Amino acid sequence: MKILRVTIHNLNSLRIRQTIDFSAAPLGQAGLFAITGDTGAGKTTILDAVTLALYGRVHRNKDAKEVMSYGAVESLAEVEFEVKGVTYRSRWNIWRAHKKEEGNILGPERQVACWNPEKGEFEILAEKIREADQLIEEVAGLDFDRFCRSVMLSQGDFAAFLQSGERERSELLERITGTEVYTRLSKAAYERFKLEQQQLSGLERERDTLELLSPEAVAELMEEWEEKKQAAEARRGELEGLRERVNWLGKLQQLGQREEALAARLQETGLELEQAAPDFERLARHQQAQPLLGPLQLLDEVLQQQQALELSIEQLSQSMAQLEVAERAAQGQQQQAQQQLAATRTVLAEQEPLLEQVLGLDVQIREKQEPLEALQREKAEEEAKLASQKTAIEALAERIGQLSTREKELLQWLKKHQALSTLVEHLPAIQQHRDDLRALFTEQRQGEKIAGKMEQGLEQGRQERQRKAQELGQLEQAIARLEKDFRKNVPPNFAEGRSELLGLLHREIEQLSSQKKNLEDLHRLNEEYQLLLAELSGYEEQLEGLQNEELALNKDIMNSLEALDNAAEQQAFKREIYEQQLLIANYEKDRAALEEGAPCPLCLSTHHPFREHPVKPFVDKAKEALDKAEKHYNRIYGHHRALLQQQNNLEMQIEQLAGNELKELSGQVGQQLNKILAYENKIAKASPEPGGAHFALARNHLLFRQIEESGQLIRERQEARNRLSGIITQLDAQEALRQEVANQLKDQDTELRVLEERLKTHRQQMATQQEKFDKGVAQLNKLLKKYGHTFSLETGAQVFEELSARKNEWESQSEQSEKVARELELAKQELQQSEKQAVASSGRIEGLARRLGEAQQLLQQLQEQRIQLFGDKDPRQERQLSQQKAAAQERQLEAAEQQLSAARLGLNSTRQSLAEKQEALQKTLKRAAELETALSASAREAGFDQINALRESLLEPAEAKTLEASLLALQQREAEVRLSLKNVREELEAEQAKALTAEAPGLLEEQLREQEAAYGEWQQRIGALAEKISQQEARSRKAEELVARIEKQKQEYNRWARLNEIIGMADGKKFRIFAQGLTLQKLAQLANQHLEKLNGRYLIDKRSDEDLELDIIDTYQADNRRSMNTLSGGESFLVSLALALGLSDLAGRNAQIQSLFIDEGFGSLDDNTLDLAISTLENLQASGKSIGIISHVKALKERISAQIVVQKKGNGFSSVEVVG
Repeated sequence: MKILRVTIHNLNSLRIRQTIDFSAAPLGQAGLFAITGDTGAGKTTILDAVTLALYGRVHRNKDAKEVMSYGAVESLAEVEFEVKGVTYRSRWNIWRAHKKEEGNILGPERQVACWNPEKGEFEILAEKIREADQLIEEVAGLDFDRFCRSVMLSQGDFAAFLQSGERERSELLERITGTEVYTRLSKAAYERFKLEQQQLSGLERERDTLELLSPEAVAELMEEWEEKKQAAEARRGELEGLRERVNWLGKLQQLGQREEALAARLQETGLELEQAAPDFERLARHQQAQPLLGPLQLLDEVLQQQQALELSIEQLSQSMAQLEVAERAAQGQQQQAQQQLAATRTVLAEQEPLLEQVLGLDVQIREKQEPLEALQREKAEEEAKLASQKTAIEALAERIGQLSTREKELLQWLKKHQALSTLVEHLPAIQQHRDDLRALFTEQRQGEKIAGKMEQGLEQGRQERQRKAQELGQLEQAIARLEKDFRKNVPPNFAEGRSELLGLLHREIEQLSSQKKNLEDLHRLNEEYQLLLAELSGYEEQLEGLQNEELALNKDIMNSLEALDNAAEQQAFKREIYEQQLLIANYEKDRAALEEGAPCPLCLSTHHPFREHPVKPFVDKAKEALDKAEKHYNRIYGHHRALLQQQNNLEMQIEQLAGNELKELSGQVGQQLNKILAYENKIAKASPEPGGAHFALARNHLLFRQIEESGQLIRERQEARNRLSGIITQLDAQEALRQEVANQLKDQDTELRVLEERLKTHRQQMATQQEKFDKGVAQLNKLLKKYGHTFSLETGAQVFEELSARKNEWESQSEQSEKVARELELAKQELQQSEKQAVASSGRIEGLARRLGEAQQLLQQLQEQRIQLFGDKDPRQERQLSQQKAAAQERQLEAAEQQLSAARLGLNSTRQSLAEKQEALQKTLKRAAELETALSASAREAGFDQINALRESLLEPAEAKTLEASLLALQQREAEVRLSLKNVREELEAEQAKALTAEAPGLLEEQLREQEAAYGEWQQRIGALAEKISQQEARSRKAEELVARIEKQKQEYNRWARLNEIIGMADGKKFRIFAQGLTLQKLAQLANQHLEKLNGRYLIDKRSDEDLELDIIDTYQADNRRSMNTLSGGESFLVSLALALGLSDLAGRNAQIQSLFIDEGFGSLDDNTLDLAISTLENLQASGKSIGIISHVKALKERISAQIVVQKKGNGFSSVEVVG
């Protein structure tokens, strides 16, 4: 891979877009070139551009977006390179949003292209980031890390590597070669080994705690369980018969109590019926008068019509008198409006010629005013412009004077301080020297601190070694004391082995915990059993209430059916009346068209009595009565439906409680009985000894005592186990700690030897740094002497600040002088221009004044003529007012005529309505007399003397409904109670006929309790045996599973133990050192190939007895082997450069690297060593490689002709120039 061209734009200090061509002269022909420039100029930015363009990353581990130049809106890095004769171009760029400095940084964009010779252009191969990375790695054969190690030589790192101790050497080699993965692998192998070891130990401990019975013991348990189960079944039949007799006696008692209660309720219902008798008599009178309600309402309607007609006749008489007065007034208003309209029309005709003449003059005046106003506005604008120009001229004259004075002052100051002009060039060099000295001084201070820390660390290491030895002895004593304490705490008749002892204690605690759990389960089952009995009693009471409610509901349904039939008959009657009245109303219009003597089209009769004496229909009343009847029927029907739904719900609730007769114990009561039997079986199984179930039910409080005693015994055993377990844990921990301290003591001895060697080397390096510092001070004082200063550590910062301030002052005064001269020239030009504009404005103002006077005189003549004719009045407005007045008078005349017509029409209509109302009143009086006579006769037939007595007997609908409901409820309640009493007595006689037993209830209950207790004991024994059998089966399965898991875990443990023995270590050192030893050996072989070409005298060889130690072999002295510490500065440079080139080959693998860069190591070389380094690099270019050296060392600039010069400009930016 060979880099051809690099293009840079807005990266760090390199702002201008510029391209560096490594293939063209002088760089392409030289092979060895230097990249020079002051510190901070941007030399390393060229390398940043290469890695950015290829991989989108910065080789100095900075964020790629941080390289954008300050104030820039976009950045670009582009590299053209050649691989196997094919040219590629890789590009990277970022930009700010909206191309503004304050915008967010966006991107990056990546592009990889290939040169097509036929088309003469680059063809794009990839534009996405991931695709570009993959393509670059495939083409170049290098990923980012390997590219950095291959192309950018780490000669400085290897120089430090040769001078470091073992630990620092390992860390440096890991960073240089990227072998940190071996440390992670070593740690991971060790951690996985420890994890597998812990899992295996846990499985073995779990297996040791299991307790298994022999096959013979298991067979005995099964046999005993079968025998006890058969005996329990025999006892259960006897228990069921006794429980049935006890329940039968209890039911007889309940039925007797219910019979007494129902008889008392029947007596109370009869008393309530007697007390409500007066109200029921009123209800009967209401029902007797109910059939005459329709005729009575019809009479009331006729009487109301009579009153309404009388009131209407009186109102019409008063209205007719008022309308006659209004007619006379409207006639007078009509005549007055006609006279006013005629006078207004005469005046309007006489005024029209004068208005036309005045309108003509107004048009001429407006035509003259518009140009006059335009001239006035133009003259005012010119006057304002002239005033502004005069103000500007005065201000410019004053500013020119001020600028002239300031210019003289600045020129005098610059002439006086002319010596400061050279400081601009010298200050960067002074700053560079000061920075170098400050860095050297800081290194010296840090070196002294490091030496002190190293001496302190060495002393602390010796003390730590002594402390570790003491700690090891103390651990031996502590282990002896713990072993003695363990033997002392071992219980009698227990094995002294650690795992066996804990297993025995664990099994005993499990047995005690099982017994305690059985007692707690027995206590819980007994409490739940009592709750089930209480729930059963509640279900039975609920069932009895629902059955009573069902009897009452059946009676309500029968009564509802009867009321529904009555309502249906009443509805049919009301509908028939309504249809009759509707038929009468439909024939009313046809009847009016009949003529006496002409045949009727329906019956062909020639005599029509109903035409002379018509019958007025009452359709509305009949419809209202029909609607009430339908609502009454719907209400009763809805009530009946609700009763049926209620009956259905009751039947479902009763079936839910009592169950289906075809299915025994299918309801909630039956299910509750099954639960009670099931709990009795559970209590029998949970009883720990014979008679335990009866004991649990009768002596529940004694269970607490047994539970507490079992818990106390468990706690005692657990404390013993925990005490011994703690001792065992301490023993294991102390033994592990003893081994760890022994290992640490061994490592401490090795580390002390390494620290002593490092301290010796560090003292030598500090002496070399002091010589460099003294030389740098002499060079800096040579520069400062021109400005009257000398360098010292105390005043260095103050001197530089003073020089920087004086340089800045010179630059500021120079810039101000140039700026003032430019501003003075510009102000003079502006003054001349303003004076010319002022003269032109004055001339335009005079011409406008003459034209304005002539126009004003002509306009004044027209205005005087108009005032003489019509004054200042508006002719259009006067004409409009006259026309509006005439139109208003026309509307008044029209309104007066309409008012007169309306008054006459209303008067005629009122006279006709009055006649019709008087005729209708006579007919109504006659109809009322006829209805009153007929109703009086009907009332006497119904038992009422007068119509008023009939009115008083009728009740309000709500009150009548309430009384009906009360009577119906009392009657239903009496029927329900009688039916319930009958059913209870029948059920009591049926139960007494069974005659299940003649024994006393108390004696039977005592027998039942005894047999239940005995049955519970058998169930408890059976349950205990079943639990033992189940536990044994579970332990057997667990043991088989653990054996398989332990065998599998052993295989896994052995595999990881072998790997841990080879590479595993807690700090990762074992595998890291081994892998680094192999890497260093391969690196030495590759480095020797380069070292032979560079020098031919020396060879590098890795020591066989140590992992990271290198020796140098001098072939000129019979292959004499010696330490790397014996090399001179130049020889160390050769070796470190050869190692860096070897690493480039190792990292590049099969990639042919033809472009190399060195960015470190030359600033600290003396003159002789630097000469050797340059000569060596010149020899290296003969192999076809292009080498770039990044440095600011002066000797490099003189020895290497081809250079890329990075030169600082103003404002922190730099430029790039290729020279040679």
